[in-house]
Amino acid sequence: MSHRRSAERRCSGRRSRGVSLVEVLVATVLVSIGLLTLASLQALSLKRGSSAALRTEAVGQSYDLLDRMRANRAQAIGGQYNLAFEQAPSGNTLASADLADWKDALLAKLPEGDGQVLVEAQVVTITVRWRDIGVAEDAAPATASLRTQL
Repeated sequence: MSHRRSAERRCSGRRSRGVSLVEVLVATVLVSIGLLTLASLQALSLKRGSSAALRTEAVGQSYDLLDRMRANRAQAIGGQYNLAFEQAPSGNTLASADLADWKDALLAKLPEGDGQVLVEAQVVTITVRWRDIGVAEDAAPATASLRTQL
């Protein structure tokens, strides 16, 4: 009888060592999956943060131009600030200098940054567009619009 018990102990000892090895492997796989998930969430967070920073810059540039227009209200109401996308400002007025500075700042601070301005009946609409980070080349550009009374 003692021979039988010692054989059972040896078998049960082997089984527990094998089961604990499988448990360690399963735990390692689960931890690896968890870490990969955290890494992908971190990458997504960085992408979204960059996109938000670009949007904030676009809105800030829109308010900068709006402040310039309010400081030069007569030319703004007269339509001197009207400008389309991909159009360069012309002339040697304060409005064209403001627009040239604004377009240069958009191009410098936003990827493929561009803007347009439309003034109708003392209501100004400023639209900024840019290529968002991490999107496909053929995707539509990101935009931010500001519409307000002068």
